[in-house]
Amino acid sequence: MTAPGVSSTPAAATDAAPLLSAQLALARGAFTLDVTLHLAAGEVLALLGANGSGKSTVLELLAGLLAPDDGAVLLKGAVLTRAGDGVAVLVAPERRGIGLLGQDALLFPHLSARANVEFAIRVGGASAMPESNPHRDVAIGTAPETGERYGRYRSAHPFRARSRAAIRAEADAWLARVGLAGRGDALPAELSGGQQQRVALARALAARPRVLLLDEPLAALDAETAPAMRQLIREQLAATATSAILVTHDVVDAVVLADRVAVLQEGRIIDEGTTAAVLEAPRNPFVAALAGVNLVVGTAVDGAILAPDGRLFRVRPADAAALTEPSVAAPGVAAPTSAPAAAVFRPSAVVVQTERPQHASPRNVWQATITGIEPGSGGVRLRTSGNPQVVAEVTAASVAELGLRVGGQVWLSVKATEVSAHRR
Repeated sequence: MTAPGVSSTPAAATDAAPLLSAQLALARGAFTLDVTLHLAAGEVLALLGANGSGKSTVLELLAGLLAPDDGAVLLKGAVLTRAGDGVAVLVAPERRGIGLLGQDALLFPHLSARANVEFAIRVGGASAMPESNPHRDVAIGTAPETGERYGRYRSAHPFRARSRAAIRAEADAWLARVGLAGRGDALPAELSGGQQQRVALARALAARPRVLLLDEPLAALDAETAPAMRQLIREQLAATATSAILVTHDVVDAVVLADRVAVLQEGRIIDEGTTAAVLEAPRNPFVAALAGVNLVVGTAVDGAILAPDGRLFRVRPADAAALTEPSVAAPGVAAPTSAPAAAVFRPSAVVVQTERPQHASPRNVWQATITGIEPGSGGVRLRTSGNPQVVAEVTAASVAELGLRVGGQVWLSVKATEVSAHRR
């Protein structure tokens, strides 16, 4: 396992020491997590991955809700978590300087919107900086029901002495920042789902966390409310210079909010880089689906990509040349004739016909069976047979005109110039 502070990818490298460094190893039954990640001051990192890949587990470990089997979490050099080799340090969640905002607002139902935010202001003021938290005051226990380890702070929680008027004024200011000026007296039940999430955001930021963990904060909002909330999160993270780690299944969240993306698969980070770089050249099927593209993972053969089922995908000339260039890691050594590589192309680039194309320019032509027909962002999406399956996007009129149906045979074609490729 890589030690904290050492990045596995150049994209994460920085001259300044990272604000947050984490090395996390955890085993739960058949699932194992082994992750090293870093977060710079003011940076937003998006964690992407399929269900069960370990995203929420990473957030729970960072927040101090779980203890790792091995590893450490450091915030600005202060140890929040350390486990392994007989050492056990686990600073309690309320003492870590790390906030958590999930898809459920989880407001105190008996408190007004203002009182919910006032609570965070008091807790934030009471939370000592991690550097001043003596680790002898941190106790680790084991839950008898689950066997999971947890941390608690032994000493009392000394609230910062501030006037009630000053706290009230600050809470109202936070509510105004999230567009809820004048709604301070409202109880959560009197607010819409979107308004409750705005209060939750104000409460999370009012505690002034060093790092804010966002666990799919827009998942429970409707299509009309989510865009405004997404923009609000972006604005407030920037205005407060708050670093954040975002877990999401929505590519728009990653594009709008994140500076950098890390892709989790089966408890490991398999790709990491700027948001644009990761989405433009996806390296696993989940990210490809998230980005709305077809991904063919195979091997490079003579400047083309050979799919697992034997289909050969010709790619644009520049990428074909790159696939055959000498390896950067071993200058002067020719690229292997069957090196791992992937082809990427958009569903809209796939042409669907009921007969084999004649006198056509595309260099990639194959026959397939329609396995699914579903709504798409630009029309109708056709899922077709093969390993991997290829998705084509056509108009509803084309589906009717060609008589397309599940189980029907079609010919698919895509121009080589529409297919990008990269080594894996």
